[in-house]
Amino acid sequence: MIEDLRYSLRALVKARGFTIAAVLSLGLGIGANTTIFTLLNAVLLRPLPVEEPARLAAVRTLDPRNPGLWPCSYPNYQDYRDHNQVFSSLLLYSAITLNLTGSGEPQLVTGQIVSGNYFATLGVNPVVGRGFLPEEDASPGAYPVAVIGYGLWTRQFGRDPRVTARTINLNGRAYSIVGVAPPAFQGLNELTAADVWVPMMMYQQVYPNAAWVNQRRFLLFAVVGRLKPGVSLQQGEAGIQSMAQDLERQYPKDNQGRRVKLTSVAEAAISPMIRPVVTSAGTVLMIISALVLSIACANVANLLLARAAGRGKEITLRLALGASRWSLVRQLLTESALLALLGGAAGLVLARWARDILWSMRPPMFAYAGVHLDLDGRVLCYTLAISLLTGVLFGLAPALRATSGDLASDLKERSGQAESSLKGRRTRSVLVICQVALSVVALVGAGLFVRSLWNAGRIDTGFDAARLGVVAFNVGDQGYNEGRGREFERQALERAAGVPGVVSATLGKDVPFHVSLARTVLLEGQEDTAAGKGRFTLMSVVWPGYLRTVGIPLLRGRDFRSLDTATTPRVVIVNEAAATAYWPGENPIGKRIRFFGDNAAVEVVGVARNANYQAIGERPQALIYGSLIQYYFPTAVLYVRTAGDPEAVSAAVRREVQSLDRNLLLQSESVGGIIRESLWAQRLSAGLLGVFGGLALVLAAVGIYGVVSYSVNRRAREIE
Repeated sequence: MIEDLRYSLRALVKARGFTIAAVLSLGLGIGANTTIFTLLNAVLLRPLPVEEPARLAAVRTLDPRNPGLWPCSYPNYQDYRDHNQVFSSLLLYSAITLNLTGSGEPQLVTGQIVSGNYFATLGVNPVVGRGFLPEEDASPGAYPVAVIGYGLWTRQFGRDPRVTARTINLNGRAYSIVGVAPPAFQGLNELTAADVWVPMMMYQQVYPNAAWVNQRRFLLFAVVGRLKPGVSLQQGEAGIQSMAQDLERQYPKDNQGRRVKLTSVAEAAISPMIRPVVTSAGTVLMIISALVLSIACANVANLLLARAAGRGKEITLRLALGASRWSLVRQLLTESALLALLGGAAGLVLARWARDILWSMRPPMFAYAGVHLDLDGRVLCYTLAISLLTGVLFGLAPALRATSGDLASDLKERSGQAESSLKGRRTRSVLVICQVALSVVALVGAGLFVRSLWNAGRIDTGFDAARLGVVAFNVGDQGYNEGRGREFERQALERAAGVPGVVSATLGKDVPFHVSLARTVLLEGQEDTAAGKGRFTLMSVVWPGYLRTVGIPLLRGRDFRSLDTATTPRVVIVNEAAATAYWPGENPIGKRIRFFGDNAAVEVVGVARNANYQAIGERPQALIYGSLIQYYFPTAVLYVRTAGDPEAVSAAVRREVQSLDRNLLLQSESVGGIIRESLWAQRLSAGLLGVFGGLALVLAAVGIYGVVSYSVNRRAREIE
């Protein structure tokens, strides 16, 4: 083998043109595959940096009224934690955003509010300091402590080893730093890396929905448990399922029909709503990149066939001198394997360059993702495996073809005839046909994705996104009470309306396509949610004039008014889907509904056109609008209709509102930019498929040129 390797190196150095062409072809194909595998490995395959991840299980809620896998409520978690027989420890966490102040401009940091046993259950040991103590998760608000991430420790504190003697200002309050998480650990959510962790008992200071934390109905928290030794996932699910049934009997209105399901913690690291999209997109990209690799391999196979034909006399002479066919096949396979390894090395260089470009194209929503596109051992093994497999599979046929001639005939001088045989031309023609066919498939796939992206961009979202900007803020970050928060919202509206270029301004609770609030609705006269009559419905809370500013037509009835105050009877506006679902064939104006948990009924005063609330192109779903004057939320979004560039005007509005509180974090953006972010997956897929399709076409063209050029050169004497 060593002699074969030496001979192969000399032969490849001698045929530099052939070597460069083959290595570049394989490098492009292997590089494309490695890039996509690196992405999928980082998102789906990389094991979590925790102790014995196989023994961790995520506890998910199944609700018959709301299909899918849901988190748990805090009271249910407490019962599971204190009375289960299958987990040695059960932790809780939820993603939060925090306003970091005290060092220049306010910064948005992502974090998690967690139970006190979070780090102990996961087996994660801080590199500095410690995790949380049991007493720090016992009394609400008593222990303002925090564990910070390695990245935040590096950025804000310069890796100060005495950082545990310092504090960090979060949402206007100082927290004592008790530990620093290891660099590899950024939480259990792959797409939202945590920079800071605070104990659950600080929920009133950091959690935006503090009033709902202790209500069993609201599913707010992710729960993960460490199974006891010898307990399987199925046994754990059976054990916790019996507890869910007991809780249903004890609290029928809150837990009616609810069950639990255990999944692996790796599967739970990505939202069940996002995982199918990521998996499908990854599958498509792997298929297309495999097509590109197949075309590159066909190119190399053609080159090897041509090279073997040119070495026909050499191979025949070696056979005549006593070399065995197996030794020659082994020699030729060594050359092809060496070519593949060189191509794999070139592919790794390309993948390293491409992965940086790919990650730089991620949308702002993934700016805090804990995904690292590292070329780790799994990626290197994958590249080595496909390189060797490529070398063997596409080097074997040319090697067998080159050593299969008739020795007596081949020793004769038959210049210009040896490779004009029908069999030789047929093999190369089949390879070229396959290259062209695969490149057409890749191009058609890219074209379909581009067309889908074009169609998605033309979907009617239900409102007028042109020249509409938003400025989001959360006064709860600075500890505002309701009175102070309402005053800030009123002043923010006044300041925004006075900014040059603003045509109109209003307030809403949610950023476009991010409506998160949903409540159980009872029609008038229906009081028993246990009977299944309650309807879980999206709810958005807005300021009077919101519909006019964002461009949602009011089809019937009236808009909210300033006279609809906190002391007057509450009113709501429903969309078309809600009106049809609740009162088919009837006029909904004047109808009355009640939200579960509220004693007073509310009156329907208007019907608005359907719009997209959670995703572009979604199916029409019921939604109810409430008035921000009657329902207070510390989170709010300023909507501004502009006469010019919405991004520039929104930035000016942000600066004007910022003057009201320099420590309050505000974020501005155009709605058009939000729509572009919402279509990032389609744009990225279309772009990658377009690149792969173009690459496939180039490789096919090179292959055709190589075969035609070789055929012409071999028949030059005949033509002359």
